[in-house]
Amino acid sequence: MAISQQATDGLTNLFGDRFATSTSIREQHGRDEFWQASALPDAVVFPDTTEEVSKAATICRDTRTPIIPFGTGTSVEGHIQAIHGGVTIDLSHMDKVLEVNAEDFDCTVEAGVTRKQLNTHIRDTGLFF
Repeated sequence: MAISQQATDGLTNLFGDRFATSTSIREQHGRDEFWQASALPDAVVFPDTTEEVSKAATICRDTRTPIIPFGTGTSVEGHIQAIHGGVTIDLSHMDKVLEVNAEDFDCTVEAGVTRKQLNTHIRDTGLFF
């Protein structure tokens, strides 16, 4: 793995079992709908809060470790491929709808909220995304 021991230690301390280096998790986060071969990250973290994302980013910055953001893996551009190694930050645990303002046709959601989840949440308002 290309990730430094300092980055590994810092992310392990922060995320515990939400820090993964297994091949299966890395394969899941190293491919999308892009036509080229996969490029796996060195590790994947699963933050629950914006504060954890910020702390992970700080660890990666301090150790010069590339960061790859990950939503649901449906991209067709290949941007989730870790061509230089690094840490994938999987935002799927951040899946709360925080506020819906039906009158203004807007809402505030965390980064891991999917379109389907949002539509389920707002279906009784008569709105859809």
